[in-house]
Amino acid sequence: MEVSRRVELGLKRPELLPLLDAILGEMAVVPLSTLGEDVARAEVVLRDSVPSRNGSIKDAHILALAWAVDGDIWTHDRDFAGAGVANWSTANLMRALALMSNDRTV
Repeated sequence: MEVSRRVELGLKRPELLPLLDAILGEMAVVPLSTLGEDVARAEVVLRDSVPSRNGSIKDAHILALAWAVDGDIWTHDRDFAGAGVANWSTANLMRALALMSNDRTV
């Protein structure tokens, strides 16, 4: 899985893999068809996004899913800024996971 490889090899933080596995174990796959009109609405929001200034709508399904499940997005793209969801850079996410991991061992 890409995220495990990124955490273990790219970030060299293999100690976070058990926590990552626990998080992934709580996730469910959501069919795109269940997002309905939220994808079209997300396309409009991303097309008009000031931060990205590129008008790309290729990640509209990700934004629609984040809205549907009240979830955050892990990305370095600026496309989601101002779209109504929290955005996590890799550095900030890794810092938060490390803090969570430390809290569990105390």
